[in-house]
Amino acid sequence: MNDRVTMTPTDALVGRTIGGKYVLMEKLGAGAMGAVYKATDNAGGLCAVKMMEATAVADPALRERFEREAKALFALRHPHVLEVRDYGVDNGLPYLVMELLVGRSLEEMVVEHTPDPQTGIELAKDVLRGLAFAHGKGVLHRDLKSENIWVTWDGQAWRAKLLDFGLVKFEDEDKWGAGKKLTMQGSVFGSPAYMSPEQATGQPVDARGDVYSVGIVLYELVTGSWPFEAENQVEIMRMHLLQPPPVMSTMREGLTVRPELEALVQKALAKKKDQRFADAVEMLAALEAIPSPGAYLGAQPTAGHQVPPPDAAPPAAVLVPMTTMPDAPNRTWLYIGIAVAVFTILALMGAGAGYFFLAS
Repeated sequence: MNDRVTMTPTDALVGRTIGGKYVLMEKLGAGAMGAVYKATDNAGGLCAVKMMEATAVADPALRERFEREAKALFALRHPHVLEVRDYGVDNGLPYLVMELLVGRSLEEMVVEHTPDPQTGIELAKDVLRGLAFAHGKGVLHRDLKSENIWVTWDGQAWRAKLLDFGLVKFEDEDKWGAGKKLTMQGSVFGSPAYMSPEQATGQPVDARGDVYSVGIVLYELVTGSWPFEAENQVEIMRMHLLQPPPVMSTMREGLTVRPELEALVQKALAKKKDQRFADAVEMLAALEAIPSPGAYLGAQPTAGHQVPPPDAAPPAAVLVPMTTMPDAPNRTWLYIGIAVAVFTILALMGAGAGYFFLAS
């Protein structure tokens, strides 16, 4: 697979009408598989159109991944999942028509101004609500990370939506009409900082893999950092495989965390998947049962009102990430590097440790 994709020139698509209904007004963002445009529909309403790039269309695997994302999102109508309104093919280019989102990615929020811990917990509940709905439909995300979660301030509280189901897996392939697996056992896909041990070693992944990734997101929202951080791929993967996550209260100055929340995160991040929550539904129920505040900075607050940071109302913006590919920015490494790191780790760990994870 090529790790460089030649993008369609911006002026070739801006101004064009897609599917006879959507006029592309402005290019908002781009990735390895294509670009996202601000557009208007026939009624004059605003929307976002994600266009697959011509070079990517020529790769059957990439086209299938794009189409699977369309199928998954179109079926997942939920307040905490990105709304897809239409999809089709225009002059050979597949496209998705989505709601136009205002706000920023959760990754940007955490980096620019880490939310207060209870606000982070509430955002994690939103993520789990969307994911629980997906799991109920037999859909796994497999690439949950802060970059793939969108947040916006509605005037009273932060709200979160799940984005980018490009690595989606359908638990019942016949039901979804795919007829074949998107990836083969032994393949490694995803983002290392959020990847479960079984996903990192190329083993079969179920809803408990998504639970692990949400556990990382929750940890990040409460503490402002990942539980496992290192300067190289081999070390971070080794930590996922072997090292327990640090207690959250030690990761942020002045942070107090309820024991119930510490226990919940430790369970979500268990190395063996059969020791985690069965799915997002079960994890959400456990999180909602924890009294508020589940965590706080300094003196315990007396009210649960979410306090927005100074820049809670940023200029209108939208960025719907492309399916994770080798040239994706920020915290995602090249897949080939991940595979090399995993096999290096397993070699260093030895056969006994390798058996432990492969059999779990």
